[in-house]
Amino acid sequence: MIMKILLSLFIIFFYVFNDETIVSNTSNISIIDSLTISLIVGDLKSLQSDNEDSLAIDASGLDREVGGYLKVLLGNIATEKSFKVFRNYNSASSFQGLVLVFHLFDIGIEYSEPFENAFLGENYVNRKISIELKGQIYSARSDIIKAALDKEISYTDVILYEDIEWLEHSVYEFTTGMRRNYSFWDKYFEPALAITSVAVMVYLFFTQRT
Repeated sequence: MIMKILLSLFIIFFYVFNDETIVSNTSNISIIDSLTISLIVGDLKSLQSDNEDSLAIDASGLDREVGGYLKVLLGNIATEKSFKVFRNYNSASSFQGLVLVFHLFDIGIEYSEPFENAFLGENYVNRKISIELKGQIYSARSDIIKAALDKEISYTDVILYEDIEWLEHSVYEFTTGMRRNYSFWDKYFEPALAITSVAVMVYLFFTQRT
């Protein structure tokens, strides 16, 4: 009987301690880069077919840091697509190409409450990064709107709680999200109580049978 109890407890602890969570190690800024590019690259391709080769980026209505980020990232992408890029656009200038103007560029980073997939194992969080973009691409020569931009996109994965700080590391403040701390009760007492309860049930099951 003792062997049966020990075997049952071993099986319980094996599944409780076994942790096979797939963890991402991609930084927040890398994900934001990819999401932003995916939102805009299709429009750049379609505009290039109209034989437009000059693109100005107007982010004057946005936060200075976010605007600077967009000018660098999308300016580099447009250059790769063979556009002549003007990052410091002035509406009063004599520029005659396309203008990519942003009215909204909102980044949201959310972390779930920490959780474990194994008793006393490592702490994980679900990470969600979302972007909402609004603006338009128009011809500075004719004021004709070539593309209206009103898009949203999001990405979710699982990361280690202890990795949050270095995954957020960047020259940009918007790569930081709000963390939720775990309590001592959540990490130790609740799992221990659950395992103890199961162990007692197994013990009673076999002792009652004998």
